[in-house]
Amino acid sequence: MKWIEFAIALLLAMPQTCVCADEAPQPLAVAPLADDAFLLGAKQAGLLKSGPAGNPELETRPDQYGFAATQIIAPVNPGAGALVWNLHVSKPGRYLATLEFAQKEEGNAFEVRVGSMVLKGFAPGTRDNLILMDLGGIDLAAGRQSLVLSNTTAIDGKTFMSVGSIYLRPASQEGLTLPQIRTAIASHTPRNLPAELLVPDIFSDHMVLQRGKPVPVWGCAAPGAEITVKCRHQTKQTPADAQGHWLIQLDPMDAGEPLEMAITDGRKTVRLTDVLVGEVWLGSGQSNMEVAAKPLPQFATAAHPFDCDEATRQLLEAGAQLDIRISAVTRDHWKNPRWTVLSKENYSEAPALMTCVAALLREKLGVPVGIIVRCESSSTSGIWLSRNAVENDPDIQRQIRHYATNEYPKLLAAYPRRVKEWEVAAAKAKGAGAKIPVKPAAPTLPGGFPINRGFAGNVFYSEGRLDHYGANYVTRIRPVIPFAVRGIVWDQGENGTGIAGADQTAVMPALVRSWRAVWGDAGLPFIYLRKNQHPPALPEVMARLPDTFQVDNRGLSQITHPPDKSAYARRVLAQMELHIYK
Repeated sequence: MKWIEFAIALLLAMPQTCVCADEAPQPLAVAPLADDAFLLGAKQAGLLKSGPAGNPELETRPDQYGFAATQIIAPVNPGAGALVWNLHVSKPGRYLATLEFAQKEEGNAFEVRVGSMVLKGFAPGTRDNLILMDLGGIDLAAGRQSLVLSNTTAIDGKTFMSVGSIYLRPASQEGLTLPQIRTAIASHTPRNLPAELLVPDIFSDHMVLQRGKPVPVWGCAAPGAEITVKCRHQTKQTPADAQGHWLIQLDPMDAGEPLEMAITDGRKTVRLTDVLVGEVWLGSGQSNMEVAAKPLPQFATAAHPFDCDEATRQLLEAGAQLDIRISAVTRDHWKNPRWTVLSKENYSEAPALMTCVAALLREKLGVPVGIIVRCESSSTSGIWLSRNAVENDPDIQRQIRHYATNEYPKLLAAYPRRVKEWEVAAAKAKGAGAKIPVKPAAPTLPGGFPINRGFAGNVFYSEGRLDHYGANYVTRIRPVIPFAVRGIVWDQGENGTGIAGADQTAVMPALVRSWRAVWGDAGLPFIYLRKNQHPPALPEVMARLPDTFQVDNRGLSQITHPPDKSAYARRVLAQMELHIYK
């Protein structure tokens, strides 16, 4: 890293300029925040080049309304150089640094240098979410300073991190929490307010709107723009707010002929065609919600393929099912948030459970059916709750405190003994030519997640702790809220909660309550499939929640990935008929 040391010396020796990609002078990052805090944003960074790799790209991360809310620089890899910020310090002293970053891959080492001071750290994988990490304290002298951030991983070109900002605050603000820092960054980072009308991907051609309920339509536009939505015989208007957000509620509609929806801000018009009104259900969970009629090879055999029953398969293979539409984002099969007409060409890749439910439901009701599927194989239930829901739920926090006080210390104390016992057993097995046993996993941090790289790479460093709760809520669920749905079907349980110390008896009710809260519907039906891995007390706990119904798995295949999806779908339909459609 001698080139970085040389570059830093060069920077400090040139008080009027910053050596960057194009050799042009860069403006000072004068502290725009109160109490002498600095926000060094991505857009303010210069680049120290170390070779022909070129400039990192300036990207944006959209919020749930579809417009760019955060600017980041990506990638910052070992071959691309280092990011540089100039700042002027009027009050010298010790400052605390917080890095805002995202990391798709397994992670990388990095360092922050100011003069002779160096802060080193490791940026783990974040599932591409933008998160915060405290770096520690640095001493800033009065006057002009240069801060350099570089990727120091040894795997050149194979790992990188995206940088949103570095936040420097005086040591007197040591008690500031990460959520408070997040608020400070959000309030001071320049937002790219939209200049034109945009709508989320969940609004597209071929979509299905929920009949008999108010239909929210939302998006973004230039602040103050007058938004008009026309649909069937309705015309609704509202102005975009100061941040460019807007939301219009259409009156309830009955099922009928395909219609067109027109959304305009006076300058741009978005026209959505072949829109149906019928029944809309959201399906979520893990692999048993995701697996398709044509599964991945490791999940099926010739004797037990995942498929619909014969009658349903014949229906789907007959051709395009014009009244069945799907919007699905999964890990391995379907990754299209926009609506698609189900057909014999694509049904084999569609999530088998909800596809069968849709076909059966349409046959029973005689109206169009839309299914929104947001799921991920090997995911835990905790990944689908918002951070706010986890951190403010009294039952989850009570269980975590009990674990931290009573269970975790015992597990931690016993772990060295378990490792030694494993070493003896492993040596014995190796000497006998037998299979070496699996090394015992380290105890899970209170409220966190095991420190390993599991099948789905589930380790998630979230706002300063090793856990991953909230990750999929941000990327999968929030973008479809508050799209009108009749109810929710949930299929998850084998991978537990992902929140150390909290079991499903606390996490599942919290998930139900929090989703109903964000949808603004306290009676939103929630149907969940029973799992052998669920705690025995879960049905009793869930029964206390109104409009929450269990699908019993007794009498059906109960292997990890049961092939009889159509049989499970019929039991889901039975709950719908009994409790929702009566």
